[in-house]
Amino acid sequence: MQGNPRKNNHVFPSVKDDINANANANANANVNAYAARGSIIRKKRNKSTKNLQSSLRNMYHQFDRRRSSINELSEYIKPETALGWITFLTSISTAIIIHELRLQQRLTCPPLVYSQDSPLLQRLKHRLSHNPNSKDQKGILTRDIKPTLLVGTRGTIASTAAYLLHGPSKAHQPHLSFREVMTMADGATIALDWEVPLPAYKSTIDVRTSTSQLKANVLYGPIVLPVVIILHGINNDTGFGYMKNLMRSVADRGWIACGMNFRGCGGEELKTPRGYNAAYTGDLRNVVLQIQARLRKITKFGSKEKDGDVPVFLVGNSLGANLITKYLGEEGFSGTLPECIKGGVSLGNPLHIHSGNVKFPFNVLLGAGVKKTILQSWKVFSDMSSCWHFGDAVRQVMLSKTIGELDDALAPFLIRNDTTYPFSTKIGYENGEDYWRDASSNRYIQHVQVPLLLISSRDDSLVVNAALQSLARCLENPNVLVVKTKCGGHLGWHEAPPGGFGVGKSWADSAMADFIEAVLDMRTKDMKRGEASDANIVNSAPRGPNAVEMVESIYASRNLQSKL
Repeated sequence: MQGNPRKNNHVFPSVKDDINANANANANANVNAYAARGSIIRKKRNKSTKNLQSSLRNMYHQFDRRRSSINELSEYIKPETALGWITFLTSISTAIIIHELRLQQRLTCPPLVYSQDSPLLQRLKHRLSHNPNSKDQKGILTRDIKPTLLVGTRGTIASTAAYLLHGPSKAHQPHLSFREVMTMADGATIALDWEVPLPAYKSTIDVRTSTSQLKANVLYGPIVLPVVIILHGINNDTGFGYMKNLMRSVADRGWIACGMNFRGCGGEELKTPRGYNAAYTGDLRNVVLQIQARLRKITKFGSKEKDGDVPVFLVGNSLGANLITKYLGEEGFSGTLPECIKGGVSLGNPLHIHSGNVKFPFNVLLGAGVKKTILQSWKVFSDMSSCWHFGDAVRQVMLSKTIGELDDALAPFLIRNDTTYPFSTKIGYENGEDYWRDASSNRYIQHVQVPLLLISSRDDSLVVNAALQSLARCLENPNVLVVKTKCGGHLGWHEAPPGGFGVGKSWADSAMADFIEAVLDMRTKDMKRGEASDANIVNSAPRGPNAVEMVESIYASRNLQSKL
């Protein structure tokens, strides 16, 4: 009986031999291929190792030769001797100067300008791009910005110099300066530092105006010269160098400079337990309205007086720049912007305020400055000791490490205002995120209805990222002109003096003054040509609806009498 062929291996011996032979041949081929590939890899590895060893030997020989040269040079120079020290220090100084000159040359260039091609901005850019009084006929938007050696070439040093330099000396004060303390609606006091240019007389027989009369005109009216309100940054006041330089630049142009100190700043005692912050525009609004009441009036129309042609400009630095932008946007959206406001300048504006945008060590330094302000005004804060959750918040503030943690702890107790008319004052935010969102001026900039100049630097470590993220929102507005410089730091922009060495004046001071002068010149030309009425001069975009008129119409439709 024949068995199963699958179980009987001796049935097909030739097929089995062929299979084994093929398997052995394939295995041998694979072994040979692996061996050849391994040989190639070993050869490449050995070659790479030899090349690395050769490179290391060459580097060692070069280092050895340079070390011997340095040893020979040190033996020749001998720093122990006077000649050796002079030669050594001269060599180091020369190398540093050469490096700084090359860095200065790389950073010297005109600023970048971003804007829409609206008729207003086209006229402004043309005016700011040409300066007939300069040798090269170039304006602030087209001429090179040459940074100061060692200071202007580095953003951190430029920022530090802006805060530490004292600015113009009071010993050589060519203008009238004095302080006014203005009271707000909630009892808080604001210190205003005025700098008024003295009148120039063409003849000795001209009637002189006393300084007391000039001061009275500013405090009680009528004010006949343009007024520029300047706001400082966080943890600062009008005594800082950059503020003094801006005020002096304004007064030198023949305008009145008004340096506004925030609550509890500038040596003025905090009268309420509500300090300033990046979102509350009520104090600025109050100051603007009180100054507007002092401006020169013109012909009466019926029973009302109309504001004269005396303009008011707003200039802000850092946190102050965020406040003026937010204020202009709030008023522009509601259609309640005072007619005297003709423009603004925003320097180093963060636009998008958030704790994540402020990195170490600046987040720690800013938080320490706020803690210092709280401790200096502890007497007024202690009045709220009966509020147990406020005391808990203060303890969290003192234990906080960064400005973000501090804002998050104080958010429920911060003063704020509605962003639409009538801008009612309120207290508290839900948390830090709610506060940062309300404080970010990039949410309001599209509603600005007057010319606004935004200047920031590409090496400003505090606001550069946030400012770039908000660039698209800025360009949505046909009234906003964005200028970015290659150097300058945070509020620095120190230019090299004519001699080349030392710390020169700030480019931003000239840019601010030239911008205001350009707007004033455009207004003057438009008034002479009759191209626009006084209410819409250099304002190509239409203003928003007037909130006051809307409220009055609602009351009138209901036969009620409003208190507006």
